[in-house]
Amino acid sequence: MAGPKGLRSAEEVVPKLGIRAGLPALRVGEVALYDRPIEHLAGHLDRSDLELPLRYFAGRYGLVLCFALEACDAPALLSDLVRVTHADGVIWVAVWKRAFERAGAPSWEEMRSAGLATGRVDNKVLSLGDEVYASRFARRRPSSGTPSSSRL
Repeated sequence: MAGPKGLRSAEEVVPKLGIRAGLPALRVGEVALYDRPIEHLAGHLDRSDLELPLRYFAGRYGLVLCFALEACDAPALLSDLVRVTHADGVIWVAVWKRAFERAGAPSWEEMRSAGLATGRVDNKVLSLGDEVYASRFARRRPSSGTPSSSRL
């Protein structure tokens, strides 16, 4: 599989990922452009192919950056990404932009649906370049119990 073209530089992308110092990171998939700066900021970076199940301990990673750019089972992938991510960690899943979608590779809609089914929320989208973008899935924050209309 040919990788995505026109990726944004690490200097543009990595600061927006929300890396937490002291919690290791994991990159899943073929794109290694952001590995060194992520490893520098996180202190440790593991790398994995897009093969399930992921062979890592549960709740370990503060940041997971997954390039789902080839055929995979979206619900199984997101479930396993949640399993290996620390409770306060974040998951970024990169997919092809609509104009560049590849046969068999999951679409943004499939990944979003699979991510929401895990109980995580997708609260950010980040363009990684001309052909791919990523969605951020984080743990749903508990509500304060006060309806937003009464907060003034």
